[in-house]
Amino acid sequence: TCLAYVRAIFRSLGLNLLVYVLQNLLGFGLDEIPKKAFQRDRLMALLRSTIHILPFTVALGEVIINWRGYYIGANVNGLNLLQFAAKLHEMAMQSSLAVIVFGYVRHVVFSGNALPIGALLSGLQLTQVSYLWSMELWGIAAAKIPWRRKVAVMTLIIVAVLLASTVGPSSAILLIPNLNYWPAGSTGIWMNVTAQDLWPSRLDGSNIPGYCLQAPNITNGCPSSEWESISDYLLLANGKIPSQLRSPFLVSPYSVPLTGQGSLRQLIIQHHIYDNETAPFDQEAAQATTQQSAVADALAATSALWDIAVQNSDSPFYDQRDAVQSIVAGNFQPYTLVSCGADVILDQTDDRPVAFPIPPGSSPEMLNRANVTTDSALAMYAIEYSGLTRSEILDTPGPEWEYRVKWVELPENPFNGTSIGAVILQPKMNQTQEILLCNLAAGWGSSSMNMSSSPAASGTDVASSSLYDPESLLPQSSDYSRRIADSVVMFELPQFPQRKISISEDWARYLDASIPALNTTVIHALMGRKLNGHDDATSANIILAGLLANGLARTGFNSQLQGKMRTAFNPKLNTSIPDGDFWFSGKGDMFQVDAAGSKDWVKLRIDSSVEGYAFSTEGFAPKLTAAVLLIYCALVMAHTCYAAVSGVSSQSWNSITELVVLAVNSSSTMQLRNTCAGISQMCVSVTHPDIDQQGFQRRGRPLGARIWTCR
Repeated sequence: TCLAYVRAIFRSLGLNLLVYVLQNLLGFGLDEIPKKAFQRDRLMALLRSTIHILPFTVALGEVIINWRGYYIGANVNGLNLLQFAAKLHEMAMQSSLAVIVFGYVRHVVFSGNALPIGALLSGLQLTQVSYLWSMELWGIAAAKIPWRRKVAVMTLIIVAVLLASTVGPSSAILLIPNLNYWPAGSTGIWMNVTAQDLWPSRLDGSNIPGYCLQAPNITNGCPSSEWESISDYLLLANGKIPSQLRSPFLVSPYSVPLTGQGSLRQLIIQHHIYDNETAPFDQEAAQATTQQSAVADALAATSALWDIAVQNSDSPFYDQRDAVQSIVAGNFQPYTLVSCGADVILDQTDDRPVAFPIPPGSSPEMLNRANVTTDSALAMYAIEYSGLTRSEILDTPGPEWEYRVKWVELPENPFNGTSIGAVILQPKMNQTQEILLCNLAAGWGSSSMNMSSSPAASGTDVASSSLYDPESLLPQSSDYSRRIADSVVMFELPQFPQRKISISEDWARYLDASIPALNTTVIHALMGRKLNGHDDATSANIILAGLLANGLARTGFNSQLQGKMRTAFNPKLNTSIPDGDFWFSGKGDMFQVDAAGSKDWVKLRIDSSVEGYAFSTEGFAPKLTAAVLLIYCALVMAHTCYAAVSGVSSQSWNSITELVVLAVNSSSTMQLRNTCAGISQMCVSVTHPDIDQQGFQRRGRPLGARIWTCR
């Protein structure tokens, strides 16, 4: 009857109280009517599966929306309320799992198989993890029933218990959106410069204007431009830690700013990088890197155009003006590493050859060991260079009371890994001349570049990079590389940087431009602000590494972003505007350039991202939780298909009260003696109930009658 179907729906949803009220209002009386424990009615079976609809739909919806990904926005109101929604969903799924377990247990009983009492109660204990090691569960394993049926029942119960414990957290993880950075468009950009001009393998100074040798004519594109930033680095390093708190190691600022034509960059300098005493390198070596100025400027221009495009689109990012623009592939920036050692020139007749420290960052396997010597005054391994005598160094131009520098091009053999050498003459105090012999290594290393911008913020866009991690190359590195794996090293030849740079003396002299306002040169001005508590060699390492990285980053300085933006006609404005939807759709490049004219230009791909809340399977946890909910959905579908095909269903013994009533209506048995105050033996747990379809014991056997003897 219709009432029976309505009663079935209400009971499946746990609304027995409404069934009672409805019967009372309709005048059906309050007496218990005869019932069958099992019924074969497809419609009734499907109606009794309605408890699965809500939890199944929500679980499947959570998986789909996270799998496809959906961006919500920068702010989400009422986010905490989703915690309560996740808890309600967990309770619904646990009830659904209990129906599935009860359904299979009743299917086994309806098929004529006897099951232990522990199996009949399993649906009520799914939320208790301790049920997995209870006598009730393992009593099923000890029961004398077909092994396939035994494995099926135990597997279902174990899976259901595990799901009941994990579906709640899984639902919460997928239901609550994640705060992260999410894709917001991608496009290629072109710069009117070739890769060789932007990242040259050799610098000879032929393209540098002569005015770059003297301030105040030095423009932002000159190699020594913004040398004051290195001075700021030294001043910050000297004043960062109060003298009474300083340790023997230098505590330096992480970076100092550099400017381009439209962007800010970071000059990163690291010092005292080789902590391994077995390393043949200078323990005080310094390394430096910074973003390529032209690339940072192009990224800043793209960031400004993204802000315009987002206002002319239907994307979900239209109300967000802050974004992160990233170049993750095909980009290089200069990495430098410098090692200096102290030596001395006795007088004008000192014709001894000099020895330079071995190329920093190179593995010993790269070196021609026949030229490595320990006979020099350097407190480290060095390579003797016969092309320069000590007396020739004294001819370096400049006043003897100042720091002067002489650049020396060192041959590839044996200086494998060196870009150029330098000899710094210290202010002369007596007959002897103290000098610093420096080996400078430089190369182009692959690096990502990111830029965060916001129109609401004042100032210029700031570029940052993800620096090289030497551990990523250790499987291909030498045994020596593994020994220095714990050091913070950005330089590890021959693996990194990937493109070595050769530098001529003509180009290097632009690093030491004259400063008429100070009546000195860049090198003297910087060495005069050397680090407190450290020798001149340590200061020279930092100064030369910073100057070289800063100069290399200015190659291709005048190149710019090229092309025209794709546009779309706006009927409201009656004009064409940048097509923001094209940018965010991923259909192609937003900028259009002439194919023939741009064939040799540098092309980079920029990925945009915004910070906000979104549904996504990014990361391990969302994928794992999605798998948990899919397993739950599979169980629900299997149970529903069984109900639709077989038509067998039952809603008996869904509660402890109904099980107690079933036991009260059963005859007592000697096999269950001494169990009123608790059960301590496995044999009671495996006692088989023998119930007919009316819910009463069959063939006069009491509920607790054993089919086999408990040993």
